[in-house]
Amino acid sequence: MTPQEMTEIRNRRIMAALNLEKPDRIPIMFSGQMDFKFVDPTMVVADYIRRPKLVDEMLIQAAKLPILEEIDSAPTVGMGGMIESMGSIWFAKMKLPGRELPEDALWQIDEQGPMTEEDYDTIIDKGWSVLKQELFDRIGFNPASMPPPDADYMAEIQKKVAELGKTSISSSAKVIPIPSFEVLSAARKLPQFFKDLRRMPDKVRAALDIMESEDENMVEQAIKDDPPVYVFIGGTRAGCDFISPKVYEKFYHTYFRKIVKVMNDNGSKAWFHNDSNWEGFLKYFKEFPKAGCIFDPDHLTDIFKIKEILGDIMCITGNVPPALTSVGTPDECYKYAKKLCEGIGPSGFIMNSGCSVPPNAKRENVEAVVLATIGK
Repeated sequence: MTPQEMTEIRNRRIMAALNLEKPDRIPIMFSGQMDFKFVDPTMVVADYIRRPKLVDEMLIQAAKLPILEEIDSAPTVGMGGMIESMGSIWFAKMKLPGRELPEDALWQIDEQGPMTEEDYDTIIDKGWSVLKQELFDRIGFNPASMPPPDADYMAEIQKKVAELGKTSISSSAKVIPIPSFEVLSAARKLPQFFKDLRRMPDKVRAALDIMESEDENMVEQAIKDDPPVYVFIGGTRAGCDFISPKVYEKFYHTYFRKIVKVMNDNGSKAWFHNDSNWEGFLKYFKEFPKAGCIFDPDHLTDIFKIKEILGDIMCITGNVPPALTSVGTPDECYKYAKKLCEGIGPSGFIMNSGCSVPPNAKRENVEAVVLATIGK
C-alpha cells in the first residue's frame, strides 16, 4: 500500500469519527511532540531549541516504530523556531530548558501582566489591535524581528512526513483563535483580571465585545477561501473550578458562540481543546450544531460525563492522563484505554492523550494505549 493510499484510509477514519459515524477502528491522534526520546533516550527537551532539525528527524523516525506506526496523526515538525516566541500569545516571556530551566524540563510561560486598568479604554476607543501592539512593545517583543520560516526546509521535512502515510487532516495553521477572556486574563495577570470582573464588569464586557468582533473578522478572513476541516480553539482558564456559571455566561461563552458560528458557516468544525475541569459548563455546548465541533479535554474533565451530555452532538477525544503514561504501568494504561474505547467509542471518539504526552512518558505505556485501541 502506498503512503497516499494509507493517508486516504486514515483520513476516512478520522472524518468518520468527527462526523459521529463508526470508523473501521477508533482513530488515534496523540498530542505532544516528545516521542523523539523514544528513538534516542539521551536527547532532552532543550534539543528543541539547540538542535531542532535533529528533533524533527527523530519525530519522523518515532512515527515508524513498531506499534507506534499505528498512530493516525502525523508528527508535528518545525516547532523548534517557534518555542521562544510562544509566550507572546499571552504577552509573557518564556523560560526555556537549558537556559533558565534544567535541560530536560518543559518550557514555561512567565506572565508579565503589562496591561493596565486604563488600557480597557484604549481597547474600547481605538480597538484591540492597537493595544496589542503596545503590549508587545512593553514586554520587548517585536514580531517583525522573528526570523521567517525556512521555506525550503519546511518543504523538505513535510515531504518526509507525507511519506509516512499518516492523516493529512489537521488544524488550520492560518489562525488559532484564543478566547478574549483568556487573552485579557494573561495581559492583566489572572488575579488582577478576576478583580476587574467584580470591580468594573461593564468595562470588561465592552472590551470583550471589541475583541470578539475583531476575532470574528480575523477567523473568517483566514478560512473563508480555503476552510480547513477544523480550527483549534484553546481554553485553559475558565473551567468551573475557576469561575461561576454566571461569569462564564456573561464573559466567556459569548466568544465560543460567535466563533463557532463563523467556523461552521465557512465549512470548518471547531476543535475545543479545553484544559482544566469544564464539567459544570458542558450544558452550554449543547447549543452547537451536531458534528460541528469536537470536545478535546485534558484529563480533569470527566470524559464519561462529556459522553453523557455531548456524545450525540460532537466528537470526543481523549483523555489518557499524562501522569498515567509517565508513572503508570503498561497494564494500567492498556486497561484505561480499553475502558475509553468501550465507554466512549466506537462512534464519535478519537483516542488521544489528556492534553499532551509528557516528556517523561514511557514508550511501553504509549504502546499499551495503542494496542488497546486497535484491539490487540
